[in-house]
Amino acid sequence: MFLFIGVLPREREIAVASFRCDHCHEEAAQHVIESGSRLWLFFIPLFTFARRYVMTCRNCGYTIEVSRELVKRVSDFAATNRPRL
Repeated sequence: MFLFIGVLPREREIAVASFRCDHCHEEAAQHVIESGSRLWLFFIPLFTFARRYVMTCRNCGYTIEVSRELVKRVSDFAATNRPRL
């Protein structure tokens, strides 16, 4: 009997909001990214662990680790201030 188990890295973009960067002091898009490791069993993803959230400035590339609460606030801000098409 074979048992296929694997742990792979995972990244996904949660939100993009435009506000002032603390590093370059320019108004630019800030990308909020969730990264973690995902456990796979027989090619089926089970769960993600070791999650961490980072925010990256599109202008200067400055990256800072942020809390889950800040991620929630930024994603709410991005949802309410989305440009109308």
